Amino acid sequence: MSTSDLTAALADFFSATWPPDAAAGECGPLSESPWNSFRGLDLHLVGIDEAAGGSGGTFADLMALAELAGYHAVDVPVVEATTAAWLLERAGLPIDGAASHSIPIGPTNLVVGDDGTVSGTLIDVPWGASVDLVVAVDDDGQTVLVASSDATTRPGVDLAGQPRDTLVLEDVRPRGVATGASAEQLRHRAAALRIAQTAGALQATADLTRRYAGERVQFGRPIGAFQAVQAHVVLLEQMAVMTTGLADRLAIEPELHPFDVVAAQVVSAENAVEACRAAHQAHGAIGMTREYRLHTLTRRLHTWSGDFGETIDLSARLGATASQAPSFAQMILDDTRPELAS
Repeated sequence: MSTSDLTAALADFFSATWPPDAAAGECGPLSESPWNSFRGLDLHLVGIDEAAGGSGGTFADLMALAELAGYHAVDVPVVEATTAAWLLERAGLPIDGAASHSIPIGPTNLVVGDDGTVSGTLIDVPWGASVDLVVAVDDDGQTVLVASSDATTRPGVDLAGQPRDTLVLEDVRPRGVATGASAEQLRHRAAALRIAQTAGALQATADLTRRYAGERVQFGRPIGAFQAVQAHVVLLEQMAVMTTGLADRLAIEPELHPFDVVAAQVVSAENAVEACRAAHQAHGAIGMTREYRLHTLTRRLHTWSGDFGETIDLSARLGATASQAPSFAQMILDDTRPELAS
């Protein structure tokens, strides 16, 4: 099955479970979400080899799934659960397909002691208090699997009202520890999936705004007939198409290269902020209404633009890399990318 076939096959499920015209409210615990429906189709294990307990499929399939999730404002941890499964696969740890997983978005200071117990803090874990298991990389580069019920939880939410809890571990017996992917590889894979999710949300924002501009009438004609509004709609389409292109390019790379991921992160984050501004200017005050879908989409776009690295820090790394490159054109166009400055 090709990626486009997968997207088409899942379109009805996503539309029925997360209707595109429905207002999305604040997110609650995972048990109050359609997680069981999502898990029932084994979508949380896409991109993981069947021999390792996954659903099969490619990274491109997973990127397409993340894009769908962004478009439909899915309120389950798609990026986090699939990245956690990938971490377990890379470390050779068993994957419990019936369990829910998450990863920390923020910094960690996890240490495995000589007695085998784990201590430390995991910051900004999406649905951290309500998932079964959390996967993280400790200070020594080991993949660590812990049960969220073994941690002390400090509840929190992100700008979009989605759960982002802090988990404190004190001499906790982990469910598994093994060497696998590095923390840097974890961030790059999760960042690429977040770019795909952002592309989906931008497409939904553009569709919503275009429809509103065609339906809303002022001074006897649709507001989309006014040149100023048309400029906002065109800008939104540009941001959505550009970000989708970035996600599509990352999806077909045999191996994610840090330079490509970070460059795409910076551009997609700036696109998201520009698109939010254009969408709200086209909508006027109605865009700020909590029950209206634009509210949900743009709050998530603002949240995601800061995940897995702040734009200013990522831009500094790209600038340092470019300053050492013999040719800027070669750096962008050659198949061999330069090593990203730390």
